[in-house]
Amino acid sequence: MRALIKGRVGVKAVKIVHLLNGTKAGAAEQQFERLLGGLQAQGVTQHVLLTTDDARAERLRAIGVTTREIQFPGRFAFMDRRTINGEIRKFAPNVVLSWSAKMGAMTEPGEHVHLGRMDRAFDASLMSGCDHLVAASQARADKATAAGWSNGRVHVVPSLIGPEAAAAAGRTAQKAVERKTYFTSTTTQLVFCAAELDADCGVDVLIRAIARLSGFYLWIAGEGPARAALEALAHELGIKPRVRFLGWQDDLKPFLAVSDMMVSPGIQDDTGDMVMEGWSAGVPVIAADSLGPGLLIRQRENGLLVPVGDSINLAEAIKMLSRDAATSQKLGQAGAQAFADSWVMGKIMPRYVELLDKLVAKPPVESATPSGAPSGTPAGATP
Repeated sequence: MRALIKGRVGVKAVKIVHLLNGTKAGAAEQQFERLLGGLQAQGVTQHVLLTTDDARAERLRAIGVTTREIQFPGRFAFMDRRTINGEIRKFAPNVVLSWSAKMGAMTEPGEHVHLGRMDRAFDASLMSGCDHLVAASQARADKATAAGWSNGRVHVVPSLIGPEAAAAAGRTAQKAVERKTYFTSTTTQLVFCAAELDADCGVDVLIRAIARLSGFYLWIAGEGPARAALEALAHELGIKPRVRFLGWQDDLKPFLAVSDMMVSPGIQDDTGDMVMEGWSAGVPVIAADSLGPGLLIRQRENGLLVPVGDSINLAEAIKMLSRDAATSQKLGQAGAQAFADSWVMGKIMPRYVELLDKLVAKPPVESATPSGAPSGTPAGATP
């Protein structure tokens, strides 16, 4: 990792506290661990205040990051505020990065720069105490500018994707899984999907597409509130014996290595992260034509796009790709090249480094509260 972005020394002056109120598994938590691993490799001084999670805390300590675990939210908001700000004062950082809007809303102004990470469900009121925002996509950044944030305080840095990113988080490289582990024949066509299983994941559309195809198997990596309903749908359609729910997997490469294709069916996907995960493994990708995949994929050049929510066209695309080995190979190779050109960790980490250098070099200045932010916002806390 050092070799990837050597020569940058400014970031070593960064002393950062991360605030995380997350679940045991999810995209934000995955990015959190990957970024901390990348920054730790650069010699950045980091401290983490996180919701009690012994396994995650142990992984962070294993790569040299100090941690403090708390119960959040606690019984009283004033006690949460005291704990969070006491920890910040004790560590005396020059950057505080809030991975949780609710935790970040408790953070008081100080000598540090307060950087908030935007998620898909942007809550302007909870983020109003931040000095700067960082978003994984331009679509998310646009929500902030629409709420009154100036462009100079909203920064776009894509997600950290692929096996290098997983390794930076302290994950041991794994060999390809064996299909027989999940009772799947080596001769059948295997479709792979990874998603947070919620209302917008589109996995129901993919399950309906697989139900239209004979003999295809589907592996689904992910967790979320929609899992039980998706399992019930697979049972209802009579394909449960051909569908495997794998749970959340931080490193997808061992599963992609034995898959024939990856499908990203997301209905409201503004980042295209799963497209890039497939590309990172050189696997041909089919995606619903939502915003993120639509900006990444050039139709029939480095992937296939199908209409959002259209199980019939998705089934046809899967069938076509399974029957056309030359096209499948071409798409896989083109995707791998696109990933290598623009999205590998060696391309994305320097953008985080540049952002942190900039924030430390130019602390926030007092400015007016943006339109849409609540009154009483601390001076200098908003663009």
